[in-house]
Amino acid sequence: MPEIGQAQSLLEALAETDEVKAAEAHRHRRAQLHAAYGSALYAARGIGAPETTEAFAKAREAALGDKDTPERLAADYGLWAGSFARGELPAMRELSAAFLSDVKARPNSPEAGVAHRVLGTTRWFAGEYAEARDHLERALALFNPGRDDDLAFRFGQDAGVAAMSWLASSTWVMGEVARAIALADQMIARIAGMTHVGTLAFARLFAAMFGIMCGDSSRAAPNAAELVRLTREHDLTMHRAFAVFLEGWARTVSGPPEDGLENMRRGAGLLRDQNILIIDGLIKIALAQTEARAGDVDRALAILDEALATSDRIGHRTFAAELHRVRGEMLLKHSPTNPAPAEKALQTAVAVAQRQGARSFELRAALSLAKLYQSTARPVEAHAVLVRALEGFAPTPEVPEIAEARALMERLA
Repeated sequence: MPEIGQAQSLLEALAETDEVKAAEAHRHRRAQLHAAYGSALYAARGIGAPETTEAFAKAREAALGDKDTPERLAADYGLWAGSFARGELPAMRELSAAFLSDVKARPNSPEAGVAHRVLGTTRWFAGEYAEARDHLERALALFNPGRDDDLAFRFGQDAGVAAMSWLASSTWVMGEVARAIALADQMIARIAGMTHVGTLAFARLFAAMFGIMCGDSSRAAPNAAELVRLTREHDLTMHRAFAVFLEGWARTVSGPPEDGLENMRRGAGLLRDQNILIIDGLIKIALAQTEARAGDVDRALAILDEALATSDRIGHRTFAAELHRVRGEMLLKHSPTNPAPAEKALQTAVAVAQRQGARSFELRAALSLAKLYQSTARPVEAHAVLVRALEGFAPTPEVPEIAEARALMERLA
């Protein structure tokens, strides 16, 4: 078909005309402006705000056909981040795959590291820990301090801080405790001297929630206080909701639960109003445990049931095992003479953790289940569940459940 060659020649000739060049320059400029506006809204209004998503959607539309350009990649990231905040897992999977595809021509580039971090965080959100770890390890391996410092202005946070944070969370859950603690400490060390507010707020939020997940209030509380300070100094809508919650949580650690419970409820409400579902399960666990300490076990169970329903609805299974475990413990508090519902919930927690490879969560659930078995005169079952859960774990002060489980197993033996 000679027409193909003729059409190609005409296309090349048209591309050299002043009119086409001006139109292309205009399109690129529009993409740049929409991407810059999206980045500004990201910090000011939050990653899940509708106007933020709209700006990045317009940037991607203007950059359609241009792969691996700064505007296209910023739009890829911004759209993914909005879906992440709102808990839209199918969109997260699609957008993270598109981001990685857009950088496949440069697999060792800084942007490829961000793409792997995005894909790893998506897998983390779904509770697919092994896959998350693989991509996050790749993201961290591609990170080059100094060279990549300006990526924070294009992709929300410092690339190294973000990769270390999500990798720390994944590895801790998988039972790689020493590695996780080292990553969390390196992340905090990296922000020393930084002035990028988005990175500072992200790092303090992550460090506080990481401490709560690990059961380490000495790590969580000072980072919560720093996040509160940052949100008072800067207009950070999404982070302010987390800060309200964490400020309340910190008060419950140092005093009676009533001292901070209202702030925790208000913070959870602000997150709900903004449709922010990042770490929803962990937020609801902390709130439910505080409600129970304040004497309202019924309310605690209602919070956990709502969180489990949300987890099932959107596929946010990061904390699914922990939600079932804490629900089992609450059921036992509620009806100590009827342990069957609690036993079922704890068995579900163990099964979910085993399926996900969530070793630390499995250990916690197994310990609670073993205590229940022991209290109902089933020492053989209690011993068996602990043997499996403790396999490969060495005692460490960062996970006191290990020593507690070992001591219980020795008594049962």
